Amino acid sequence: MFYIIYASINTYKEVSMRRRINYVILSLIFLLSVIIGAACTIGNKQQREQNSFDRFINEMFIKEVQADTLSLNYTLANPENYGITIEKASLGNYTIQTMNDGITSTENYMREIDKFNYELLSPDQQLTYKILKYYLEQKIISGDFIYYNECLGPTTGIQAQLPILLAEYNFYDPEDIDYYLELLPSIYDYFKDIAEYQREKSKHGLFMSDKNADIVIEQCQSFIADTDNNFLIEYFNDKIYNYPGLSSKQILAYQNTNKEAVTKYVIPAYKMLINVLQELKGSGTNDKGLYYYSKGKEYYSFLVKKKTGSSKPMAEITRMLDKAINKSIEEISSIYYADGNIIDKLLSFDSFPLTEPKAIMEDLKKGIAKDFPELISVDYDIKYIHESLEDYLSPAMYLVPAIDSYNNNTIYINGRDDDTLSTIYTTVAHEGYPGHLYQCVYFRNTNPAPIRNLMDFIGYDEGWATYVEMYSYQLTGIDDNLAKVFAANNILILCMYARADIGIHYEGWTKEEVVSYVLNYISSEETAELIYYTLLEEPAIYLPYAVGCLEILELRNQAETALREQFTLKDFHTFLLDIGPAPFGIIEEHLNQWIDNRSIKVVIYQ
Repeated sequence: MFYIIYASINTYKEVSMRRRINYVILSLIFLLSVIIGAACTIGNKQQREQNSFDRFINEMFIKEVQADTLSLNYTLANPENYGITIEKASLGNYTIQTMNDGITSTENYMREIDKFNYELLSPDQQLTYKILKYYLEQKIISGDFIYYNECLGPTTGIQAQLPILLAEYNFYDPEDIDYYLELLPSIYDYFKDIAEYQREKSKHGLFMSDKNADIVIEQCQSFIADTDNNFLIEYFNDKIYNYPGLSSKQILAYQNTNKEAVTKYVIPAYKMLINVLQELKGSGTNDKGLYYYSKGKEYYSFLVKKKTGSSKPMAEITRMLDKAINKSIEEISSIYYADGNIIDKLLSFDSFPLTEPKAIMEDLKKGIAKDFPELISVDYDIKYIHESLEDYLSPAMYLVPAIDSYNNNTIYINGRDDDTLSTIYTTVAHEGYPGHLYQCVYFRNTNPAPIRNLMDFIGYDEGWATYVEMYSYQLTGIDDNLAKVFAANNILILCMYARADIGIHYEGWTKEEVVSYVLNYISSEETAELIYYTLLEEPAIYLPYAVGCLEILELRNQAETALREQFTLKDFHTFLLDIGPAPFGIIEEHLNQWIDNRSIKVVIYQ
């Protein structure tokens, strides 16, 4: 009976406990369902926000990439994959109204991007969000300086760059040939817009100096000097002749159509531009730096921020340049005292061991393997700038390939003489491996949001290329100390140019002051004057190279200091390449996170 009672009591307790357990389980299930429901709601909300952001930036990309046919051709090999069809080939417009409309459109984009909840975006989206917002902000600010912009710079102006861009227009399929030939007539109308813009600048007292006008005029005259054998005719004829699948009849028809378009529209466009510049000569109100315009200092500050991507104020950038110059002098002096033969080595130097560009590219591929991540295999072609353009274009240039067809790359070199080729090694490093070509292909291969390929951050691009150019001296095969002197000297000269540029355009230095400053570093007064006039031509042209490189060196030093023995160049370079073109302030934020993450890993492993 005790057993039964006992059994009976235990049964009662068991039933009661089960009820409590069931109640607890039901409560937990209810609570869990609430949590899961909330999580699902949050998850769904997050997914909706991320999907919505992707739609926004993709729609923005599709709209902006169609601004003109030339940009579209260089950005996308297969625009149809993005739902884009070309109705009429055109260079677009270059009018004050178009510029103001662009600012209005940018303000609308800014309002749209501000609606997104940053916290709900994925890490990649958050990076794109910050970069895009920065880019839009700078573009809106540019609206305050519409008449200050100069589109006819002697080196980077439209008239200087257009012939190469047209020559390298991509013929992905025969239809692109038709688009190209349809594009040529629009050049005359585009140049008419530029001419009218120059007249507007003149009315506002902002037309270029007579010296600059003469340079641009001479440049245009040189390009159109030989009408029948113009660069765009010769180059197109060869390009079409070697295009696969065309019959002799088709080749001849294309060549005739191109020659007619060049002689009827392109050359007259350049002649018209020459006439307008001659007409406006003498209307400029300032033959000195931007400092002497009413909003000159303000515009220059904006220009420096835009071109360098640096968040530093002007005073700090100036100090950074001065510090880099002094450091370079100290490095050169240190080598001089340590190596008694360094002067003899400098005086006897006449060439790097390798002078053939393609051989240099292959040598660089091997030389950078230790300190840079592996790059996918791509094709490249090295060409020489046509003689009609040699006197005005940069020493070399890399043409950025389409984001959906980056296997084929082109580098142009200015000059094919022995003197140019004798020291071409580091220039090839700047443009090829591990410079622009390497960085561009690497970034494209990470499959970033398409919109990121439309945002230009010259400071990052040229800063990287300059940084690795200095790195490449150690790979040239020359004496180590000599390589260090060359690298330090190049940094010194580059920073001296940038510092003098600030002096001219932000601090109001006169020619005499610039010459006096430059003579601290070189011995030729004639060269010092030439530097002054070069810096007058295109304000801030050297700052992306100098400041961009110094910003990267600062980031590297920051990482080295924090990580110490855990720091490797390959890891740092991988970080910088992965993040891609961006303002340096944003890169620094991510570098701090990168350092923290690596520090945590080190602690865990220990």
